[in-house]
Amino acid sequence: MTGMKGKDFKPLREETEGGSDSGPGTSPRRDGVWKWWGEARSGAEHFQSVRGALPEGPIRQFFYGASLPFHIAKATLKDAPTRARYLRVTCLQTAFLLALTGVWAANNFQEAEKKSKRAERAARVLVPEAQARIEQRGRELEAALNAKGPQGTGDTPSVSDAVSALIAEAVSVGKAAGGESDEAATAAGDAAEEAAERARDAAQEAADRAREKEEQAAERAGTTGTAQSDDAKSDDAKSGDTEKTEEDEDLGEQVAAAVRAALEGAARDAVQARGEKGPPIQKEPQKKGFNIDVPQLRQGILFLGSWEFWVLFFTSLSAVQWLIIALSRDFHTVMSREASLATGIKPEDPEIAPRVRLNVPWIRAKLKRRWRAFVLFALGFPAVAVITTPVCWNDVLFTSLSTAWGFWWLVVFTAAKSDRAWVSPVTRPPWYLRAWNRLARVLPFLRWGPFRWYEGMLTRKTEGVVSPIASVERQPWAFAGLALTRFVGTLPPFRCFTRPFIPVAAAHLHSLDPMQPPEDARPPAHGAGD
Repeated sequence: MTGMKGKDFKPLREETEGGSDSGPGTSPRRDGVWKWWGEARSGAEHFQSVRGALPEGPIRQFFYGASLPFHIAKATLKDAPTRARYLRVTCLQTAFLLALTGVWAANNFQEAEKKSKRAERAARVLVPEAQARIEQRGRELEAALNAKGPQGTGDTPSVSDAVSALIAEAVSVGKAAGGESDEAATAAGDAAEEAAERARDAAQEAADRAREKEEQAAERAGTTGTAQSDDAKSDDAKSGDTEKTEEDEDLGEQVAAAVRAALEGAARDAVQARGEKGPPIQKEPQKKGFNIDVPQLRQGILFLGSWEFWVLFFTSLSAVQWLIIALSRDFHTVMSREASLATGIKPEDPEIAPRVRLNVPWIRAKLKRRWRAFVLFALGFPAVAVITTPVCWNDVLFTSLSTAWGFWWLVVFTAAKSDRAWVSPVTRPPWYLRAWNRLARVLPFLRWGPFRWYEGMLTRKTEGVVSPIASVERQPWAFAGLALTRFVGTLPPFRCFTRPFIPVAAAHLHSLDPMQPPEDARPPAHGAGD
């Protein structure tokens, strides 16, 4: 790896020390911004320039940890065969993720959308005057269908003219109602369907009466051959009516679709007339209860849908991503081993021939760690609740402290991604137990009854993770930066690309720990890998 030395670091040194004429020196605020930027940049570039030591200062250490997986990926992917294998594996994982998610979304949200539309159609009712005008156009369409004249007869219009008049009336009603295309289109479609159905019934009755008259006339004439010929003609006429009936079945859907298209086109024209480049984005008022409203584009306006939809969508996407990684994690294990070798650290993963399989011990170990992390996170809530109860704005403070507590455990279990974390030397209890003991010296009742039981429970549950906690306490900022990168990298589909490098980055940070474990120390055997 080529380091950035000499003159490459001169501009950065000038920025951090205040010696640049173009940057710092003009105002205290700007000096502070340039100093912070210099610290962040120096921490991000530290891996390329200095190996085997942490940068100085919390800001530099934070950005050093946050950028470490990317430096490791860059060093690893310099090798062409390794880069080709990495791209092949990650692209296939991403393709399967998107495909399975698309199938899931199609099966779950398409039916929900249909039900929602049917419910909205049943709930929506136009004003009586508008409904009466559309029904009048429907009766005119019925008369045209009964006449079946291509140009109409007398006062009866042709079918095409009647359909056009019905669509025009529905579009006019929709525009007058503020562009409510669903209401107007639904009413027009229903009117067209009813008109076609009544016309079919009338045509069938007329055909039946004509056939009865022909049979009676044939019987009176006593000519069997003529009756059979008339029956054939009647059957042909009935067949023709059946064909016409099939043509009229989707007339209501066609009319409704035409009305919606016309109203959406008018909305788009209005958007373009206002000079907008794209459809405006709006969020509908949230309904009470649990609502899964999918995003929709209506009348040139994009509605984002409900937050429940997006929570369910990303949760499902994460579950599918976890399943794909569970089946193909052997390939990530190989990539982690190659990353360790490429960056000069002893590999923690054995050399294996990767294959797609379901590793049950790994799944069991993962679920056990997830449950342990959840229990440790939940144990902090009683203490947070007691601390924030007498404080003003306790809701905001409770949320803030709970988030910080959760991020702390994310940092700990990010450090635990490396086997070196489980043999890290422990010299004192975790910080929250030390804080409890100091507080108990001032408030003796914390040693009594339920408080003592709570302290004992927290101590027992913490015993299994004291080594990773001790390592994090010695390098909190570096591991916090790495945890932030890991958190962002878990969002689908980024995890497929970042996962192989997180354990290697954690191992690098453990190798910089000022307190190293004995050489013969071995991590607890779990046989599952990361």
